[in-house]
Amino acid sequence: MADAQDRPYDKRWRALVGISILCFVVFVDFTVVNTILPGIQRDLRTTNDQLQWVMNAFFLMLVVFMVTNGRLGDIYGRRKALYLGVVVFAIASFVAGAAPSAEVLIACRFVQGICGAALLTCSIGLVNHHFPEAERGRALAVFMSVTGFGMAVGPLIGGVLMSALSWRWAFYVNVPVVVVGFLVAFDAVIETPPQTGEKVDWLGLAFLTPGMAGLVVAIMKANEWGWASPLFLATAAAAIVLLAVFFVIERRVAFPIIDFALFGNRVFLACTVVALTLGGFIGLGSFMAPQYLQTVRGEAPYVAGLMLLPISALVVVVPPLIGRLADEHGPMRFIALGQVGLVLSALAQSFFAPDSAVPFVLFGLGLFGLGWGLQQATATLAATAPFPTARASVVIGVLYSIWNVGSSLALAIGGLIFEVLDKASLDAALAAEAITLTDADRQVVASLLSDPSQATTALGALTPGLEEKILPLFRDAFMAGYHGAMWYLLITCAIGAVLVPLIARGGARSA
Repeated sequence: MADAQDRPYDKRWRALVGISILCFVVFVDFTVVNTILPGIQRDLRTTNDQLQWVMNAFFLMLVVFMVTNGRLGDIYGRRKALYLGVVVFAIASFVAGAAPSAEVLIACRFVQGICGAALLTCSIGLVNHHFPEAERGRALAVFMSVTGFGMAVGPLIGGVLMSALSWRWAFYVNVPVVVVGFLVAFDAVIETPPQTGEKVDWLGLAFLTPGMAGLVVAIMKANEWGWASPLFLATAAAAIVLLAVFFVIERRVAFPIIDFALFGNRVFLACTVVALTLGGFIGLGSFMAPQYLQTVRGEAPYVAGLMLLPISALVVVVPPLIGRLADEHGPMRFIALGQVGLVLSALAQSFFAPDSAVPFVLFGLGLFGLGWGLQQATATLAATAPFPTARASVVIGVLYSIWNVGSSLALAIGGLIFEVLDKASLDAALAAEAITLTDADRQVVASLLSDPSQATTALGALTPGLEEKILPLFRDAFMAGYHGAMWYLLITCAIGAVLVPLIARGGARSA
């Protein structure tokens, strides 16, 4: 469909629906494991380290292969990459559901992440390819509302399926969704023209892949290893060296994987700031909020999922409402409003308490969904607008890689802030109450600090009589850490709110 940019394509809306359904499952898998980890740990008898890799393997592969898969899709055809990726993703999902061991489940999560990277980068390029420029904002808004809903509703889906059936169905359910999306999209999605004159920079890939992997692993494991530990320093240094060599290679090859001239565009550069801050808020906020609802407030998983629905609802509703306006007036003003929404959400959540009124909790979480809904589609539109559609997948790959790095950083730094304040608060409260702990009790409390999601069950292992005394102290300590993490998000998003319009000034009009 070479002339899709000049005239509308008759099946473009059906193609959009099919692509959105296919990518929905990838976004669900970002967050679905947040509420099924206890079931996985119980059935597969996993260690805490294995549980972390159940979550991190998927995310790591997304970051590492986002740019690579986008570039391969640009060169060989995005439709091929989309369909191959979704078929393998469905197979990996089924095997994950049937996994007899933690090792098999983790391997499936690695495969899901690689395929998910292909789906996310190629899908947005295909959406741009099927729609004329005047309709792209609305099309991307629909895509982002469907896929964003998948990420926001993931914890609810996981909680409901684990309560009603088993954690395994959180993976099994991907298969019928993929089948439906494939049937809708199959004859409606048209292949992008292969860039036969270009070649894959295999040497660059040889340095980019381990470099990105090392960087993300160092960030994810920093709190566990210690920021000054030899293992962290060695991993981070090796990653930086590999990425520096990659940068030198890309400046010299004819067909680079990443054209660093992208960052010379002021609008794209501003969108990378949005990706860092929004990605950080989604990563840390989506991790902390379910723990607050279940660990501190004691809500059942499905109730916690329902209380997270304001996020999901606004992520779905807001993008289509502003899609046409973004087409007509430009996306930057909506990006700025979204940044303000995130700042206000972090501010509201910094006042959450164990007994906060439900309407106030829903209000604070709703602001999160509002900021997310205002920014995701508009930032994608703004980032891709200055460049030819033939480069869309690489542009999206770079933007989403930065997004995921921002999420990793927020989880690492915000998680460290949480741990420090949580431990300090609990230690001070125990001392003030003159509570003496046995060695076994100290181990239980230490496990609570490292994994607050297990608080309800772990407290039962304390010496009889201590649970009632320590539970209120633990809740207060958790909230001290939670408030610190929210202030971290507030500060980073406030800095982003100032930087984005300053960087984009002068570039927004041309975009």
